[in-house]
Amino acid sequence: MNSEFQTWIESITERPSLNAINIGLFHSKDSFTAYLIGSNEYDPNNDDWACNEDFIPTNKYLVLNIALTEWHAVQQFVVDSVRKIINSDRLTILNCAPNITVGFDDGDLEKVT
Repeated sequence: MNSEFQTWIESITERPSLNAINIGLFHSKDSFTAYLIGSNEYDPNNDDWACNEDFIPTNKYLVLNIALTEWHAVQQFVVDSVRKIINSDRLTILNCAPNITVGFDDGDLEKVT
């Protein structure tokens, strides 16, 4: 699955100038889904900035094909995947913003960078 997540991130070819990127997560009936939005705003003390969608890629969503069932394990998996991509030499959408967060809708966002 990690390569599927990386392929999704790499498929977002736009490189806008952003202040923050959030990879949101939600659980549907049969799976977990990730989505990416970019914002010109960022407030480390108020996660509402992530509702400001200044950038929405064409392929915003990725259904996560993983065997994890606990929400916190899914979030940690995505955080670890984001860190791996950021620490690689690949230039991706994740390099377009100084602040990257991951979190479930209606939950707290975890700052990755």
